[in-house]
Amino acid sequence: MKAQTPRYFNRKLGIGIFLLPLSCLFWLGGKLAKILSVPYRAKAKVICIGNVVVGGVGKTPLVIKVVEHYLSLGKRVAVISRGYGSNAKRAEFGRHILENDVASSGIEMPVLVDYKKSLAIAVGDEPLMISRHFAGQVPVCVCVNRGIGLQMLDAMGIDVVVADDGLQNYSFAKDKVVVTFDGKDCIGNGWILPAGPLRETLDSGMEKADIVMMMRDKNPAFEKRLAKYGKPIFHARTEILNEQDFYGKEVVAFAGIGKPEKFYKSLGQCGANVVKKFDFPDHHRYTKSDIMRIVKDAEKCGAMVVTTEKDFVKIPAELAEKIAVLKIDIKIDNEDKFFKKLGI
Repeated sequence: MKAQTPRYFNRKLGIGIFLLPLSCLFWLGGKLAKILSVPYRAKAKVICIGNVVVGGVGKTPLVIKVVEHYLSLGKRVAVISRGYGSNAKRAEFGRHILENDVASSGIEMPVLVDYKKSLAIAVGDEPLMISRHFAGQVPVCVCVNRGIGLQMLDAMGIDVVVADDGLQNYSFAKDKVVVTFDGKDCIGNGWILPAGPLRETLDSGMEKADIVMMMRDKNPAFEKRLAKYGKPIFHARTEILNEQDFYGKEVVAFAGIGKPEKFYKSLGQCGANVVKKFDFPDHHRYTKSDIMRIVKDAEKCGAMVVTTEKDFVKIPAELAEKIAVLKIDIKIDNEDKFFKKLGI
């Protein structure tokens, strides 16, 4: 069950060329969505952490970092998300999604994640991960139409809302936009979906940006290209919080994220010996048989099983104790300057 970014996303040759007509349609769809949308202007200040490409860039850890900053200033902070990968629909306005609230394909009305009772299948893995990180102290609203979700958060008296993704969503107005890039992959072949990894053109994405955040790796050549847009560029890197848990140990690792190779690389940097890897599609819904297969393989070679924080929230509860989690944080270079630019 390999989950890999298509190779042609990084090449201007091959199958991507034949998909360019579809990319034109995708581009037109985005333009129409922008023209036809009437964005909701929230009373709260809205910060959007987004990107112009698909795949794992590292937005969610940055969302958590931004939330922590505004909490430290005494602000009432909330997070809003589409809930990608969720399977709940038409929940009652403001109702918590519980274990029996599973329907089909996308949350159309806003709901608040319950960090103890919600399931990833219902609200999405990133929203549940964020809610658990803050032990429910930060409201996490999930709604396909972020404008409707923001109305609910306004009614709750929230001061600052951090949008996890939403750069291409025109249902809500943004006060500040942080556009994130992976310093290694950047924008691939530079083509729009499905011929390439872009959700929109680089020009249109950068037009919306107030700040650029390069995640993980620095890329002088690409950053020189970005400099022409005149937006401040910052850098963030991953920091492992429980490195000692894996040092010198053999591990069987699994992940259902956009770029699992980065997770495996981090384990290696901890001093772990990754004896086997299991890749799953991004936002994969784990079954008991998935996990038991991995656990049995690990038992055969005397290894521990480890996964990401995002994947861990999707593990069946009765099997969670068999899985270790690699816990990460991000460190922002010139952090004080970054938050000064973010303002609010």
